[in-house]
Amino acid sequence: MRFRKITKTTLSSALALLFAAGFSAAPPTGSDETELPSVGMAEVIEGCMISTATGDKPLYECIGIHSRHCLTFQDNQTTAGMEKCYLDEYRGWDVLLNRYYNENGQRRVSAQFRDVQRSWISYRDKKCAYFRIHYEGGSMARWLGARCMMDETARRTIDLRFFEVDR
Repeated sequence: MRFRKITKTTLSSALALLFAAGFSAAPPTGSDETELPSVGMAEVIEGCMISTATGDKPLYECIGIHSRHCLTFQDNQTTAGMEKCYLDEYRGWDVLLNRYYNENGQRRVSAQFRDVQRSWISYRDKKCAYFRIHYEGGSMARWLGARCMMDETARRTIDLRFFEVDR
């Protein structure tokens, strides 16, 4: 895993560049690391985790690093805008989740570890789908489901960042 010194100014500049480059426009679908906005978001998130880890703040404070900023724009004060903000950040966390899982996988992942990860994915998907069921037909269902995907994926990513398999 690579570690770089990321300052608050560097992090703010990176976020500003992502927005200036049209990151807030509709993102491509999926979480493939070749998709530039998702990779850019992943780098911003990883930078936050690196800079936070060197201070006294918990890594969980990085959850929402993009969405909090994104939600301040007037255009994102709609259900669709809120959903987009959360899904944009979710995609960045998902890139990192896969990156950390694959780094662990290079150390001979056990079948048990794969089962745990698959179970977690199933749990996350069912938990987040609950909002669509609970608020069926309501506008809250979309953005709450997207927020859930972002939050759950971010928490698991943070867990996997420090997880070592089959030492």
